[in-house]
Amino acid sequence: MAVLGLVIERPNQTVAWYANALAQRFPRAGFGKSTAYNALRDMARGDKPRVRCTHETGRQDGSLGRYKATAEGHDSFQSWMFRPPTAIPPVRHALYGRIALTRLEDLPRLIRVVRQEEIIATHLYENAHKELRDLKDMRRNRNAVSKTRVDFEREIHETWMVVGPLHWSSRAALCLAILDCLKEIAQEAGITVEERDPEDGEHRQARAG
Repeated sequence: MAVLGLVIERPNQTVAWYANALAQRFPRAGFGKSTAYNALRDMARGDKPRVRCTHETGRQDGSLGRYKATAEGHDSFQSWMFRPPTAIPPVRHALYGRIALTRLEDLPRLIRVVRQEEIIATHLYENAHKELRDLKDMRRNRNAVSKTRVDFEREIHETWMVVGPLHWSSRAALCLAILDCLKEIAQEAGITVEERDPEDGEHRQARAG
């Protein structure tokens, strides 16, 4: 849907353009360089393609092909964007899967993985907090001039930067709560667990909270 949204926003661009736009607009998603190409190729197939190629390159570099959304693509995107939620959203984060599939002998390694994820979340919280401070400084400068449609849409897109610290703080706190549960189980089961990393967990929690 991210790729489809970009095609609708800027039709008839090259695959390479969409790949670059995907990386710039969704930096935290970790999309690979081939994501745009694969998504466009998949959406162009089937009885109801959501995009169509407007410029074929034959055997040349596939990144030069150009695409445009079909009516089916527009309908699909509008439904995804604005359809009210009708069910509880599924939770498919890798950490939940690891917890559900861990055996008792795997517990020490799972604890190490969760520790690392907590450290990463805390680090990303710090980065997000700095980005938010920089954003507030930029917005103060912007307020000195009359805003245009571009300015308002930019502020909509920047909403994630406003809530970014909250997201990563919550993620770090979640990992710490999971660690407490897992270490308690390990202690009761008589399983030896490595001491925590040199950086004190309570200090990390204070920074994340």
